[in-house]
Amino acid sequence: MTAVWRAFFASSAVLLALLGLSIPYIEPGTATFVVSVLSLGLLGPMFLGSAVFIYVDWDPFEELASNN
Repeated sequence: MTAVWRAFFASSAVLLALLGLSIPYIEPGTATFVVSVLSLGLLGPMFLGSAVFIYVDWDPFEELASNN
């Protein structure tokens, strides 16, 4: 399951890096600015959450696998 968390982590890191590179070219008050803020609001927690899940090695299906 760690591979899934690593994929989420890597994809959100790449998208956050691209978003960070575009920040100097976005004018506040435009629709692009709103979309960028919303993207940051979605990508930030996904990045942090996947980092935490990788760190604690959390497997959400561990109990289901042990019951079989």
